[in-house]
Amino acid sequence: MSDEHHHSDIKFLFGFFLGGLIGALVIFFLGTKEGKKVTKQLEEKGKDIIGDIDEKVEDLKTQGKELLEESKEIKNQLVEQVEEKREELTEVAKERLDTTLAHIEEIQEQGIKTTAEIRNKFFKNTPKKQ
Repeated sequence: MSDEHHHSDIKFLFGFFLGGLIGALVIFFLGTKEGKKVTKQLEEKGKDIIGDIDEKVEDLKTQGKELLEESKEIKNQLVEQVEEKREELTEVAKERLDTTLAHIEEIQEQGIKTTAEIRNKFFKNTPKKQ
C-alpha cells in the first residue's frame, strides 16, 4: 500500500508542479509587458510562417496542374505513336501472312505434281478400275 501511496504522491506533486508552471506562463504572457511583446512576436512569426506555407501550397498546386497537363500531353503522344506502330505492324503482318499463304499454295501445287509423277511412274501399267 505504501507503494501506491508513494506513486499517488508523486503524481500529485507532478500535477501540482505542471499546473504552477502553466499558471506562471499564462501570467507571464498575459500579465507582463515583456510577455505581451513575446506574445505579439510569436503571433507575427506564426502569421509569417502561415503566409509562407500558403505560398508554398499555391506553388505546389500550380506545379501539380502543370504536371497534370504535361502528363496528358505525353499520354496523347504515346497513344498516337502506339496507334501508328499498330497500323504499321498490322500491314507488315498482312504482307507476311499473304507471302506465307502464297508459299504454302506453291508447296501444295508441287506436292500435287510430285504425287501425279509418282503415280505415273509406278502405276502406269496398272489397269484402271471401272
